[in-house]
Amino acid sequence: MKKIIFIKTIISCLLLSLPAGILLAQNTLDSMLIISIGEYKPTIMDANKIYENPTINDSTKKLAVSGFGINSKPITTGFAVEPIKPVQMVGEPLTKLYNALIKLGYGSYTSPYGELWLNSLRSKEYAYGQRFKHLSSSSISKDRGYAGFSDDEISLYGKKFIKEHSLLGSADFTRNMSHFYGYDALTHYVSDENTLQVYNLFAAKTQLISHYSDLKRLNHDIGLSFYNLSDKFHSSENNIKATGVVQTMVNKEVYNINAGVDYYNYKTQKDTFNNTIITLNPNFIGSGDKYHASLGFTATMDVFVQSKFYFYPNVDISYNVFDNIIIPYAGINGGLQKNSFRSFSDQNQFIVSSLSTMNTNKKHEVYGGIKGTLSSSTAFNARASYSTINNMALFIIDTKDPLQNKFNVIYDDATLLNIHGEVSYQQLEKIRINIRGDYFNYKMKTELRAWYKPQLELSVSANYNMSDKILVKVDVFYMDSQFAKLWVTDTSSPTGKKAEANELKGILDANLGLEYRFSKKLGFFFSFNNIANYQYYRWSNYPTQRSSIMGGMSYSF
Repeated sequence: MKKIIFIKTIISCLLLSLPAGILLAQNTLDSMLIISIGEYKPTIMDANKIYENPTINDSTKKLAVSGFGINSKPITTGFAVEPIKPVQMVGEPLTKLYNALIKLGYGSYTSPYGELWLNSLRSKEYAYGQRFKHLSSSSISKDRGYAGFSDDEISLYGKKFIKEHSLLGSADFTRNMSHFYGYDALTHYVSDENTLQVYNLFAAKTQLISHYSDLKRLNHDIGLSFYNLSDKFHSSENNIKATGVVQTMVNKEVYNINAGVDYYNYKTQKDTFNNTIITLNPNFIGSGDKYHASLGFTATMDVFVQSKFYFYPNVDISYNVFDNIIIPYAGINGGLQKNSFRSFSDQNQFIVSSLSTMNTNKKHEVYGGIKGTLSSSTAFNARASYSTINNMALFIIDTKDPLQNKFNVIYDDATLLNIHGEVSYQQLEKIRINIRGDYFNYKMKTELRAWYKPQLELSVSANYNMSDKILVKVDVFYMDSQFAKLWVTDTSSPTGKKAEANELKGILDANLGLEYRFSKKLGFFFSFNNIANYQYYRWSNYPTQRSSIMGGMSYSF
């Protein structure tokens, strides 16, 4: 049945494809019956693949672009450009300097005062100046001798800048006149001429300092100094001292060597003394973000009657715990201190002219403390130390003198405990305050006390600057009781005398200074010393002046 239907279909398609006339002529085909015997096997012919890709024919025509050109001509304008100056940092104007400053004043106890400075102005090549000073007083005590004094000074100095070096030089002459007024004037009559003492000091110094910017080079500081000191009683001392410091840096570590030779000759009416001290002090300094350490030693040779050699460690270590607020530190050191006619007369001008000189040996000093800042304007330092000292110099009254108004020197071994504290405050240049205190505990080997050495010292110093127009300075200090060595009769003693400690009362005093700057050239000053009007004793039989005032003016030109 399927075959018959298929055959009809084929025939219908063929008929449809024939022309219309033929179809009409053969209209009898529909009655035909075609019978096919056998199974029909349809087949499909192989397809031929077309390998060509489709293309698009663009009918748009491209027009050729013809060449063109622009003929430019400059147009002159009337605008002129002005250059702009480069930006520069503008510093503060330099303060005007004057070649000279003179101060004149007058105070109680018939005390004239005068001081003159003469200086060069700013220069990149040199600097020099001179200074002259006079201060005197004709103080008279009721029960003591004439206490007049005068101090005269002449100073010359200069500095020359030589590329990477500075050459410095100075020369000074000082004349200090005083009287041995520490005797009982009610029972003894002594002329002023017989109690007169005059110290004449001439000193000169030269120094060469390098200023290398490269720290790896050998920076150096070389100095040579000389002085001659003489008094009215034909005692004199000559000193020549040479010093040198060499410093360099290797791998962020600093190495330096300090060396010195100190020779002095001391002549009296009876004897002559010569002494030479040779010192060598190498140091290694290392530092990091938190720590700072200095390690070294000092080797010293004391060439006196017998040559002696001393060795001292020099160690100082500190650690910055937090941003410079807390810095604990500790160390150990020592050294040989030269005792001379000049060093003794600077401390006590009422000494005898013939002294026995020995150098003080600080065998070691062990110390530790803490320092830092409480704020951006406040700093502090607290320190404790313990020292062992041989041949510590002490002043005592010279019992050989009939008036007993002069002092001699004795020596004794001692240990010293010192506790030091200090707090400073500064607000720009307006306010500055410094408070410090020291506690001393001496233990002597032979002597009863550390004569004329107080156990406690306190001081407060304050400066106030009001718009650079009014300046105020206040000093308050306290010195604890001191002890002087006295000899009293003792029949039980083989010598018939024994030593006792005579207490000198403590000292509490205050000084006030005022300065008014009327203009940049003219100013006025006023000072009020010993506000408490207390007559105290720094040395036995030598009372100080009571309240004193002084006023004067200053002028620059």
